[in-house]
Amino acid sequence: MSKPIGVRIDEKQEGIWEEFKAFVGEKYGKKHTVLGNELIKALQIYLELNTKSEKKNLDKIETQFITQRAGDIEIKSIKENSYDLLNTITAIKGYIDNLEYTYLDNDQPIPVEERSKISKIRQRLARAQNLLQERIERIG
Repeated sequence: MSKPIGVRIDEKQEGIWEEFKAFVGEKYGKKHTVLGNELIKALQIYLELNTKSEKKNLDKIETQFITQRAGDIEIKSIKENSYDLLNTITAIKGYIDNLEYTYLDNDQPIPVEERSKISKIRQRLARAQNLLQERIERIG
């Protein structure tokens, strides 16, 4: 059962409240029954960011990413996300290498135009891998 609550908002900040209500209305096509839930999510994010950043003595909240899974809010550091991305890139590189062997196993050569595309993808993945490794090293 929901419970109505009330707060006072400074006139200078009223635009933020109106923007939030408009956002919720556009997202769901309605405000009734969802506005309160979205407000609670916003408050949870605020509390999680501030309490976790205080516990870790972080200088900047920008060092964190917020994700939402099944209604729960999870905060992960950029370093954790970088490792996740690095693992994904490594897996994709392996898949592309196996894709080339798959063509060879089927005695079908890779078409020339596809070879150049695969080569470009490999180069971009290698560059992304290097950038992520540098980022992780800088974060420490």
